[in-house]
Amino acid sequence: MDETVKLRMSGDFAEQELRSLYDWLMRDLDALDYMDVRLQSKDPEPGEMGDTLDLIALAVTSALQWPAFIEALSQWRGTRQHRPQVTIERGGTTVVVSEAESELVVQILKALEEND
Repeated sequence: MDETVKLRMSGDFAEQELRSLYDWLMRDLDALDYMDVRLQSKDPEPGEMGDTLDLIALAVTSALQWPAFIEALSQWRGTRQHRPQVTIERGGTTVVVSEAESELVVQILKALEEND
């Protein structure tokens, strides 16, 4: 079972938003009990200097922790002036969170879990 979850942001400030979410998750001590949180960069395109932050990779140790993860994500999004679009990938399934409520996102992630 693939428990690695990839989080990406869209828009002009995607890299800053990824860093903000990463910092938020790193300060959530409860989340760190069940997640390994890593920033990943993509290789620079020709003509670009340095790596560009591409995604946050989460290794979730227990599927029972999805609601806590979604709550942390929802709380972080609530702090943003313009709630960024977050793309969540796990296995071969992708979910895009824009203005969805946390309960809906929990249902979506449960559907992801059923695809294992």
